[in-house]
Amino acid sequence: MPIDLWTTHSLDKVFPDSEKPPRASQSISLKAARHETEDAQVALRIPRDMEIAQASFSLPHLIGPDRRRISSRNLDAWWIWYTYVLENPPANKDPASYLRKAPAFFPDAFLEEKKIAIRDEWTQPLWVSVSIPKGTPAGDYRGTMAIDLVTKSGERHHFEVPMTVTVWPFTLPDKPHLHHTEWFEAGVIADYYHVERWSEQHWTWLRRIAADMARHKQDMILTPFSSLVQVKRTKTGRFSFDFSKLDRWVKTFKKAGVDWIEGSHVAGRTGDFESDIVWGRFPVYARDGKQIDTSRDKLSEREFEPYVEQLLKAVYAHLKKRGWHKQYAQHIADEPIPENEQSWCHRARKVREWLPGGPIIDAVMSGGLEGPVEWRVPQIQHTGPEVPRGPNEELWSYVCLAPQGQYPNRFLDYPSIRNRIIFWLSWSLGLKGFLHWGYAFWVRWQGVPVDVPVSPWLDATGASIYCADRTPLPAGDPHIVYPGRNSICSSIRWEVNRKGFEDFEYLYLLERAVAPAGKRARGRAASAARKLLARVRSEIAPDPLGHTRNEELLLGAREEAGKLLATLAAEE
Repeated sequence: MPIDLWTTHSLDKVFPDSEKPPRASQSISLKAARHETEDAQVALRIPRDMEIAQASFSLPHLIGPDRRRISSRNLDAWWIWYTYVLENPPANKDPASYLRKAPAFFPDAFLEEKKIAIRDEWTQPLWVSVSIPKGTPAGDYRGTMAIDLVTKSGERHHFEVPMTVTVWPFTLPDKPHLHHTEWFEAGVIADYYHVERWSEQHWTWLRRIAADMARHKQDMILTPFSSLVQVKRTKTGRFSFDFSKLDRWVKTFKKAGVDWIEGSHVAGRTGDFESDIVWGRFPVYARDGKQIDTSRDKLSEREFEPYVEQLLKAVYAHLKKRGWHKQYAQHIADEPIPENEQSWCHRARKVREWLPGGPIIDAVMSGGLEGPVEWRVPQIQHTGPEVPRGPNEELWSYVCLAPQGQYPNRFLDYPSIRNRIIFWLSWSLGLKGFLHWGYAFWVRWQGVPVDVPVSPWLDATGASIYCADRTPLPAGDPHIVYPGRNSICSSIRWEVNRKGFEDFEYLYLLERAVAPAGKRARGRAASAARKLLARVRSEIAPDPLGHTRNEELLLGAREEAGKLLATLAAEE
């Protein structure tokens, strides 16, 4: 039997037992704007009884109009790793809500290795990305990607995959029009790689993370002032602050392109989910360097509040001095609910007194907080057209281990369209940002009863399936990237997430281009653009449950938007 090779689009998930479809394509054809990255997949299926084959690839230059080229440096490809998923999301009773029943292998992580072994009766996907530089002339660019397999016995197989990339004559903006934050803890990275916290090795990994976030359209970084600012109390009871670590943090992320400072939570619960919100304690040192006891046994909430006040006021004054204060938002406490809404509001009012400028942002699970949170972030199922909004409020969305069922999310066992549609909904519903808690929590989840190391390559739930007293995390919820030896390894879900942000820019640019006051508000292309935008709102992404599940429909709408933007650009 021959080795099967075929190509497919980026929303398709290829499994170990996937077989070549009838009339499958064997070439890659992409269309993209300048300053955009577009993706495809190549799949190889090894027949039964063939010896294990070593597979490698080489990427071409793409040659376009007037012998202009897109360099091979702008092309990337990664072999995809299959993660074994033991359970589907626990609330998903409908088999139509996930791709296949667990336990099963699901494709996700990108491998650092450029050469891998493929076993027989196994289908191996290869993810291919083409990034279009800003100054690239419009037109068609062509080249041929080579893939070589060598069996153990030395039998060689060579494949050539023709590639065509159409570059449209418009450019996506440098800065996203939809805010984006993925939370992570710097300490997790240091602990995973066994490096000293805040050592030069640690900062090397933080630079890699900053670059990865910026490439994936993240413009905000959760910034833990309590660990980045050293607080000392003098004899007179006043405080001094060392901002050197904070400055390096902000500069590291801003240099990469992650501009917004997202102050981490200054308060939280003391007990169960319904318990009151209280100030979070942080280290304070005496002049001799010894840590002062600021525990709740030593200092009451009222006594500790001035510590929080002085820290936040000092941070704000320092950010203002550096010229960074206009890109600063501050959290209070995560996910307030009606039972602790009052205690959350008390602390929010205090923070608002202390910080005169920047918005307060929080993920909320209470319906009565319209107004106190300038950037209110409910779960995506609570963001429909009928959701009330405060007068000066920006509404975002977030997903985590919820919602499940047929709602959008980015679990490993979900179709990729349910990840990408989040950002079509963001445009359709007028949302201003997207938040997720799990960038790289490569740690054992709270409550796991055994002390064992956890690898995201082997367990996508933080071993939470072993927690008997709480709901396990759905596969992929704690992380969307993987730890490489020398780099942060991406994933299908992370690249699809990025594509969603690029889709948002298409819709944003198209709406602005045909606005009544715009230069291109009239004509056939403008009329077609308005019809497409109306169809996105009514058919493709009308609400969080009524969105399309049709991959071809979504990809077709994205291509139609690109063609219309190209036409409108040519009419200028």
